[in-house]
Amino acid sequence: MAQACCAGGTVVTPTRLALHEDFAVGMQLRARTNPGSFDTAGHYTASSGVEQILEQDVAASVRLGAKGQMGAVIPMIQTHRNDGGLDDWGGGLGDVSLTARYDFLLATQFLYWPGLGVLAASTMPTGTPPDKPSPSHLLAADSTGAGTYDVTLGVDVEKASGHVYVALNGWLTHRFQRRLSIGGGAPTTESFSTRWTLLAVGSYVFDSEAALGLYVSSFNEGPGTINGVQNPTTGLRLTTVGAAGVLHIHDLWRLQGSLFTDVMISSFGRNEPVGYGLTASLVRVWF
Repeated sequence: MAQACCAGGTVVTPTRLALHEDFAVGMQLRARTNPGSFDTAGHYTASSGVEQILEQDVAASVRLGAKGQMGAVIPMIQTHRNDGGLDDWGGGLGDVSLTARYDFLLATQFLYWPGLGVLAASTMPTGTPPDKPSPSHLLAADSTGAGTYDVTLGVDVEKASGHVYVALNGWLTHRFQRRLSIGGGAPTTESFSTRWTLLAVGSYVFDSEAALGLYVSSFNEGPGTINGVQNPTTGLRLTTVGAAGVLHIHDLWRLQGSLFTDVMISSFGRNEPVGYGLTASLVRVWF
């Protein structure tokens, strides 16, 4: 059961530390193609252009005591957009994130009770926001960040039984307001509703500690406000499903990867690009 907990818990979180691990460093590649998007009413529409995104993340985690850990993710993002006869390539540093986790109850601590952990995170606007692209990037391909700070607090309920590991995560994210100016116009103040996210994971762990799993995630954010006036067309929503796996190599290394797709059905999203892609990561751990 401890084996299922350790391997299953890293299926969708590359540098999450197992109970016997003290430190981990990893590199993750994420490639994504967006063939369409959801409009303000939640209807899916195929795009006439092309959008491709390649992200390289450097991630690290360190253990704090027996039940705590914290980490950081530094992304580099490259984007290619082609639309209306225009072709734009750009990229740079994305928004850096800090994460933390504390497990009050471990997934294998009791026979019937599940494990319970608290999750926390914060993102800093180190990337280029979408309202401040370089004049040479007519399709804003050099946009790499959201342009605002955010803080997240959530819970993780998980259970390991034999070779099976299951988990349900839920968290709330608050994005701080920001000032922006589009096209040289008068500055405006944009505020955001609280975002909630759910992530469900189920995986099977083999005797070798390799694991295969399925996951589904969904987030929803209510309407935002512009200069204090709520705009009902600005809510966000997206649902993603995927398959993931992890393979341990000589105890100190692990390979991880996933295939994912957003659900391209109307009402499963709103005001978000829709795409599919894959991830691949290599992680080194220390005991």
